[in-house]
Amino acid sequence: MFLNRLSGRLLSTVARVRPDERKDAGGAFLTLFGFMAGHALLETARDALFLGSLSARRLPWVYLTIALTALFLGQREPPFVRRFSTRNELSGWLVFSAAVTLIFWALIGWSGPWIYFALYTWSGVLATLVVVRFWILLAGLFTVIQAKRLFALIGVGSVAGAILGSALARILAEWLPARHMVLAGALVFLISAAAPTLLSRGQVARSNLTGIDRVWDMGRVGRTIWAGPYLRRVAALILAATVTFTVVDFVFKLTVDRNVGPEEMGAFFSSVYLTLNLLSFLFQLFVVSFLLRKIGVNAALAVVPGLILVTAGGFALAGGLALALVLKGADGTLRYSLYRTGTELLFVPISGELRSRVKGFIDVLGQRGGQALGSVLILMILSATSREVVFALLACGTGALWLYLTVDLKRHYVDLFRETLSQELVATRREFPALDMASLETLLATLNASDDRQVVAALEILALEGKLAVVPAFLLYHPSPTVVIRALDLFLDAGRSDFLPLAERILSHGDAGARGAALRALSVLKPDKDALSRALEDPAPEVKVTAGVALLAGEEERPEVMRLLEEMASDGAKEVRIALAKAIRAHPAPTFEAILRTLLEGGEAEVRLEAIRAIRESRNPVFLGVLVSLLAERSLREEVRGVLVSFGPSALARLGEAMKDSSLPHGVRRQLPQTIGGFGSVQASGILLEHLLTERDGMIRFKVLRALGRWRNAQPQLPLDAAVLDRSLHQTLSAGFRFMRWRRALEAGVRETPGRGSETHQLLILLLRDKQDHTLERLFRLLNLYTGNDEFRGIFRGLHSPRKESRASSRELLEHLLFSPLKRPLLTLVDDLLEPSESFLSLSELSGDSSSYDAVLGELLESGVESLSSLAAVQIGSLGLEKLGP
Repeated sequence: MFLNRLSGRLLSTVARVRPDERKDAGGAFLTLFGFMAGHALLETARDALFLGSLSARRLPWVYLTIALTALFLGQREPPFVRRFSTRNELSGWLVFSAAVTLIFWALIGWSGPWIYFALYTWSGVLATLVVVRFWILLAGLFTVIQAKRLFALIGVGSVAGAILGSALARILAEWLPARHMVLAGALVFLISAAAPTLLSRGQVARSNLTGIDRVWDMGRVGRTIWAGPYLRRVAALILAATVTFTVVDFVFKLTVDRNVGPEEMGAFFSSVYLTLNLLSFLFQLFVVSFLLRKIGVNAALAVVPGLILVTAGGFALAGGLALALVLKGADGTLRYSLYRTGTELLFVPISGELRSRVKGFIDVLGQRGGQALGSVLILMILSATSREVVFALLACGTGALWLYLTVDLKRHYVDLFRETLSQELVATRREFPALDMASLETLLATLNASDDRQVVAALEILALEGKLAVVPAFLLYHPSPTVVIRALDLFLDAGRSDFLPLAERILSHGDAGARGAALRALSVLKPDKDALSRALEDPAPEVKVTAGVALLAGEEERPEVMRLLEEMASDGAKEVRIALAKAIRAHPAPTFEAILRTLLEGGEAEVRLEAIRAIRESRNPVFLGVLVSLLAERSLREEVRGVLVSFGPSALARLGEAMKDSSLPHGVRRQLPQTIGGFGSVQASGILLEHLLTERDGMIRFKVLRALGRWRNAQPQLPLDAAVLDRSLHQTLSAGFRFMRWRRALEAGVRETPGRGSETHQLLILLLRDKQDHTLERLFRLLNLYTGNDEFRGIFRGLHSPRKESRASSRELLEHLLFSPLKRPLLTLVDDLLEPSESFLSLSELSGDSSSYDAVLGELLESGVESLSSLAAVQIGSLGLEKLGP
């Protein structure tokens, strides 16, 4: 039973590797497997030889020597290694390791005790230099999503190699002296040098593999780490972890030194290390990937110091070899599985250039600096006492610090993904900058331009910025009637009166439009009934209608004037009807209702636009129905929305009724949500939320979501009904799973029967994937509303970025922001599109049972989604499935 579960787990883990990743993952696995097998042989030999000949009290000095040597060599490479290409640098290190280890084997036979000291130092330095370079290379090959999936498998190579090495050491211990394990280790290093050649070419520059760019000195790298909150905490975490591991290792070996005889050391250490490596292997295979996926990197990393803190506390209370083995078991099981995989994942989100400069420094300083610090602490305590309980209490203290640093790191880890994502997202909207003095001078100078369009554009900008007061009234002397007319209208809207003397002179202007604009301004700011009556005799219709509207607005009974206006509204030229609408806008009155309706029925958009502006001033609710119908016209839509909002609650109520009227044209209904959202009131949000659950049209539901999003951004302080949003989230999530279940079933059906894979089938798959993606967009918009966190919008955009780093950062950030019970199913939908092999649920889990291909086609036919039903019908017909319908 256990072997079946083990083989099933291995197959499941291997199956998570995509075809394009197999070569890199396989090369990395074999490299780590070979190195750790050789190192396990070397480690067993060095412990047995050292403790069999020297006292455990000398171990702190060895730790200190390892740390100083590793720090010194961290920036340097042997000339032998530099002869290798970038891809094969790890091979060079393994060959170099084999050569040096072989020399130690030769020296052990006739040298004094110093050789054991040197061998112990070499094994520690070797592990630091090779493993650091190995993980730097891998961090450059994979994104954080790939790393979370693949590092667990690659880590299995580490513990599997350690198991093999420990098993070989145990066998050799029965037949040969411990020194021959050193020879075996050298041979394994040499054999494993072929594995790195499987890794991809050209992925990481040579300078990246050295850990520290030679252009940068140690001080500069250190300042870079110190200046970055995340890097500083990662370095502190690794430092505290290494100090704790060093103290735990010393407690274990001090206890062994006092309880195991020298002649039994080889067999004891090989047995212990074999057992620990087996436990580490099982933990790596069954637990590590599960923890990383379920609770995240930070929480998984916190498991290690938490467990060591508990076991060290137990040893401090009771002591003894058995509890020392338990303490070492926590160390040995977790250090090279969960801790190693987790800490390597901490470096993956860092940019490649920065990672290449700081990772080697942090690893060497954290691991060997921590070992040095731990050694100094041990030596200080040894000067007073050698009781194991004191060192166990020290491990508790450093473990507690380590645990605190792990918990504190989480928010900085998440911020790192926010930073990566923010570099991808570029704002698509820009606010018009405030005018400075230089810009203002430029615009005023533009008023003298010969091109009328430039002058009018300058006037529009000045009006938009509220700077019309600086425009000289003498602009009305401009030779272009277009400029004069626009200036008069803007001056009137701005409430200026200093231009009136000039406006009176324009009454004799040669252009009829200019005369009409001047009369319109004078009729509002300086009304003169006699002048208006005289203007009725003007030969230009633009002037006549302007004068007639002003007279009728003054409640004069002039039927002939009304007939003139009605005639011009229906049959006048475009310029005349525009002048008529502008005049009504300047003199709003109920008497012009019929004329405005006539103008709204005209064909020219400019006429209708001016009529809509006149309705804004009249505030006559009888026009609400007409205005709602005009939302379907793109050229009028923004003006209509502004007018409806200006009507207030009466317009909102009318729009709410329209939302319920499914008989309205679709072109009108799909514009209603954004119009309602423009009111910016709690009542408006209530109407939108109501239709978020009840609206059957998917496009309009999406429009409702967008309108609510704009409303939320404009009114972040106003509440939304969380219960409605929660129901909508679950409804939308169910729809997304339905699309995913259908698509997976169709894909599985083609794998079973390839003949089903027609062009129509492919279109169905593409359409279902597209609908699943649109469902995700709706979910992210709902999450933005539900949480008030605008980050979800950026995450969705990041998930669709062409850059794999942005997609990975978005996925990781999403995992930390989501909350139960939405977290698991939403990540399933995301991973199904982003990383199909990462999807948490199988097809049977999605549907309750594995739906057949034919059954899914039947469901699609009855789905009510026209595009899906149509394609399903075509596929049913091509396959001859008459039983599903005609």
